[in-house]
This record gives sequence, structure tokens and C-alpha cells, in this order.
Amino acid sequence: MSDLKRLKDYFQHILNNYLKARTSEPFGGHILANILRREVTDFIFNLNFIDGKRYIIHGAPGQGNWAAIPWIAVFDRKITTSAQEGVYVVYLFSEDMSKIYLTLNHGYTKLKDKYGSNEARIRMKESARFIRERLQSDLFSSDNQLDINNVFYKDGTIYYKMYEKDELPEEDILINDLKQILLLYKTYYDKFIFPSSKEDGNHKTNNEEAGEQIIKKGKNETKDVINKIATYIASKGFKYQSKTIENFYLSLKSKPFVILAGTSGTGKSKLVNLFAEAIGATTENGRYLLIPVRPDWSDSTDLLGYKDLHGKFNPGFLTNFIMKAINDIDYPYFLCLDEMNLARVEYYFSDILSIMETKKRVDGKIITDRLLREEMVDNDSSFMNEYIELYIPENLYIVGTVNMDETTFPFSKKVLDRANTIEFSDVDFNIKRDVLDTTKPDVLENKFIKANFIMLKDCLAEQLLLTTISILKEINNGLTKSNLHFGYRIRDEICYYIANNDTYRLLTYDEAMDFQILQKILPRIQGSTAGIKRVLIELFKICINNQNVDFDYNTPGVNEDMLDYLSKDKRITYSKSAEKIAFMMRRFEEDGFTSYWL
Repeated sequence: MSDLKRLKDYFQHILNNYLKARTSEPFGGHILANILRREVTDFIFNLNFIDGKRYIIHGAPGQGNWAAIPWIAVFDRKITTSAQEGVYVVYLFSEDMSKIYLTLNHGYTKLKDKYGSNEARIRMKESARFIRERLQSDLFSSDNQLDINNVFYKDGTIYYKMYEKDELPEEDILINDLKQILLLYKTYYDKFIFPSSKEDGNHKTNNEEAGEQIIKKGKNETKDVINKIATYIASKGFKYQSKTIENFYLSLKSKPFVILAGTSGTGKSKLVNLFAEAIGATTENGRYLLIPVRPDWSDSTDLLGYKDLHGKFNPGFLTNFIMKAINDIDYPYFLCLDEMNLARVEYYFSDILSIMETKKRVDGKIITDRLLREEMVDNDSSFMNEYIELYIPENLYIVGTVNMDETTFPFSKKVLDRANTIEFSDVDFNIKRDVLDTTKPDVLENKFIKANFIMLKDCLAEQLLLTTISILKEINNGLTKSNLHFGYRIRDEICYYIANNDTYRLLTYDEAMDFQILQKILPRIQGSTAGIKRVLIELFKICINNQNVDFDYNTPGVNEDMLDYLSKDKRITYSKSAEKIAFMMRRFEEDGFTSYWL
């Protein structure tokens, strides 16, 4: 029996001595193993807020040998009694003994046994995300940035708090943190387990079934909301091509900057307006703002603001809108830049595009670097404190609408690389009288559309990642021949889109990849050289999944051959992209120049 008396003392002793014991001392009968199994668990069990009839406390230094990551868990008997399944509270010690994590976590062993490692990780991350959306906490982190050298613990974490070895908090803070996460654990039971228990007439539910119900419910809820948004838009007399709403949602969730392109009058601005309205963001409540772009915009002053001759800062449209969004962070804000390319986008929007790329998570929120340069407000004391710390918040979504004709400017790759470009060319005038103005909008919180991923390493299971990147490498190899290849940004943002779709199952994998080729890769291709023709043929072969089809580079009529192939083979892997490439090939053969745009 040790002479340790406080939780902090137990943690400090384990952190100071475990690594040496694991690497050089026998496991059997070791006092440190006894501390983990008996002493610290007894200490926790005897805390005045622990219900001994409800909770089981278990410490695990290893079985027969030292564990790489020892842990101390609190199990709610009504939820689970094992670390192999269900949700439980657990202290996880990092493998290098530099820190401890207090977590609300998932058991993974039974999921791994049933589905395999990759699928188990996907399911845990989906479940954790769904639970966090309905069980919010400002006291604990939710970004899964655990430095613990175990992907299952990391992916299964719902909430956590980290304690550094050399900066352990005082006893009252450690005890209160445990108390608070147990209250969160009880709320989890009340929200997710007890309702099922009442339906079953049984307080002890099957944790595997409960977890799968949570995952399934999350996917179905998102699909149901998307369907309701589409119905709301249709009730206003607008009908878009199949999967347009799903694609728009996934694009916004993957990167909050989207370009809607096409001929005038095809409903681009209306899609933004009605989508925002369908989830509760309107002009009336100040959460939807339409800004018509002026041809004379040559810098960012109209959007961000400027300092006048008297040194007074005059905030721009976007600056004031961002201020409102930050002060209302739980709800989405939509900015529509109408006819975005009437002025050169790079001139007035470049600063904002660059700031977008500085996203990071701080205390569970996504923020960026400062939006305004200090010299813009440094002499204006009335605005200095109010505006200097502004950033692009996680609840701001920017959508630009563009017409591509002789009155507008083309886009640079800097703009195209940072957006999903959704093209509108077809309109459907048919309406159903029974749906007109019959659907009411919902008021949804920002968590419905907020980005899930801002780092590639957190967003995909290994197999899905390898599959996606393998396709992108094949595409990039074809583009490299004409110096049109893309970089890490496009790779990552396509992966975010694919991962979001995999979470909510709104599209098939091939449909999702088809949209990404169409929206992230093809808009970058334009030119008049022979190399452009070769690139289009190579990409067409990838889209139809047939490298053996023969198109003659040196003869005209390749466009007709492509269209003929598309008309005969109904099993085209990426049909939208293949059709667009055929159109681009027709322009090349007729005009000697081609681009993505109509």
C-alpha cells in the first residue's frame, strides 16, 4: 500500500514511474500495477458524487505485461461494464507518460471484431460526431487532437480534457473535472440509452445496437433535412437537377466558399437565398446578405473597410457581417456575392482567400488569422479594440454567383483551387402546384453545416483515403504532361468532400468523386495547345474507366467519338465529368480553344 492520498498524487506518481517500470521492471506483483488496479480506483469510488450502485471503477496496467497505454475507467452499469463496447469515462495515459487525457470515449473491440479496423474507426467517428451535436459541452475539447499513439482511442473520443505531466492542476480542479464529465456521461444515458430502454421495457440495452442506432439516426436525419430543404426550394417554384442540393450541402460543409456558375437566369442566386432561408438564415434576421459586385472594385476596401483622411476606420460590408456572425456563432450566416466576376476577383477578394487558408481549431472552434491588418485601424481608438481581432468564423459561408460571358473576367487558379465550382446550364420549368408555398422553413444551428474536417489526417479511414488518393494520382499524372497538375489543397479538399459524403451517405462514392472531378479539376483546364487535347482524352478515359478505348489525337471528330461512346455505354463511372469533357473537346475542335465555361 502506498502513502498517496490525493488524485493528483496518484497521477503524478504514475506519470513519473510508469515508463521506467514498463521498460525495465517485471510486471508481476509490481506496486505500480496495484496502484492502478486498486488504490486509485478505490479513491475514485469513494468520492462523494460516485454512486456505488451505478458505477464500476476499473484500472488497467496490462494483462500479464505492461500496457503501452494504461487507463482508469468509470463504467455506468446501465450502459456498459466493459471497455470493449459502449460509452464510458476513461483516463488515458499517453504512451510517453507526458500527459493524461480525461475522456468520454467509445469501446472499440467488439466493433473491430465485427466490422474490421477501418469500418470500426469510421463508425466510432460518426457516432462521436452525432453525439457531440446533441450533447454539447463548453468544458471539454472535441477536436480529437489526442497525442496518444492509438487511433482507436483517438477516433472514439467524444470529449476530452488534457493534463500535462509538469502542469497537473490542483486537486479541486481534477475532482471537479471528473464530476462534470460524469454529469455529461449521465446526460448521454438520458438522451441516447434511456429512451431506447423505455421502448424495450428494459434498462440494460445492447450497446452495439444502441451505437448503430445512433450512427444510423445521424445519417438518416441529415438525409431527411436535405430532402426537406429540396422540398422547400421546390415550393418556391424552383427545381434543380438531381443531387444538386446534396452536392451544394457537401460543398459548403467541405469548404465554406462555393462558386455557382452558368448562364443568366438559371437560379444561381436563388439557390443560395432559398437554401439559407430553408435553414433559417434570412435578410430579415440579418443572417443572409446579398452584395452585388461592382465593376469598379479594384481592392478589398468595399468588403473589408478603409481608413479615411482623418485616420478614422470605415468598416466594409463583410466586416460588419462578420461581426454579427461572431456574436451569433451558433447559427449559420450566408454571404452571396452576386455576379462575382464583374470585377477581377483577385483584386478585391485576394486577402480574404488567403485568410481562409489559415484555419485552425482553438478550444473546439474553427478560427483563422486576423482578417484586418493592424495599420487599417491602429490610429482609430474607437474601432481598434472592436475590429482588430476579427477573423473568419466557422459559421460564415460565402457563395459567389458568376456569369461567364464577354462582360465578365475569367478566374485565376488561386480562386478556382479554393472553391467548389457548381455549374448551372439547364432549367426545368415544370412545377407541381401541390407543393407551392406549402413547406415551412426550419431554424437549424450551425452544427448542421459546420466543417467536420480541416486536416486530412482526421477525416478518412485508411482504405477510403488510399482509394481516393489513388484516383487523384492517376488524374494528376495525366494533367502533368501539360503542366496542369494540382497540389495538396485540391487533394485535401476533395478528400474532405468524400469523407463528408461517406459520413452522411448522400451520394454514392462514384457520384461524389464525379462531382469533385467536375468542380475542382475540370475548371482549371483551358488552352489551345495540342497538349490540352491529349489531357482531355486522358481524363475521358479515366472517367469512363476504360484505358483501352482508342481516340486518335491527330484527327478531328474526337468529340463525336466521345459522344458516341457515352450514348452506347450506360455504365460510365463518372458520367457528368465525361459529358463535360466531351463538350470541352467539341469547343477545342471547332474553335481551336477550350475551357470549362459555356
